[in-house]
Amino acid sequence: MSEKETRESGGSPEASGVTVSDIQELIRRKEEIEAQIKANYDLLESGLQVADEIVEFGSVNTQNFQSLQNIGTVVQHSEGKPLNVTVIRRGEKYQLRLVPTRWAGKGLLGCNIIPLQR
Repeated sequence: MSEKETRESGGSPEASGVTVSDIQELIRRKEEIEAQIKANYDLLESGLQVADEIVEFGSVNTQNFQSLQNIGTVVQHSEGKPLNVTVIRRGEKYQLRLVPTRWAGKGLLGCNIIPLQR
């Protein structure tokens, strides 16, 4: 296709160098990425998320919570061990299992927990 024909058809001269094989490879990669996202979606959704309201964190719950130090103590004593956490997310209750683990950043959870202001 000439440059003039390419312009008239609404394409660009650079696009004319793309082969069917190139497009098939892009589609294959797209499908592979989508499959990875679908396979890991539950895992991605299973962790704490911004705006989660924690109603139970290990042995700390709404009845015995006094300060964030209570949660910090539970986290420190649970390093490397599964910890049951219950949250309210978008109006629904979710049961999570977190494993406090050392990472490159501060703390063992990879997030900040702040008190809910009502």
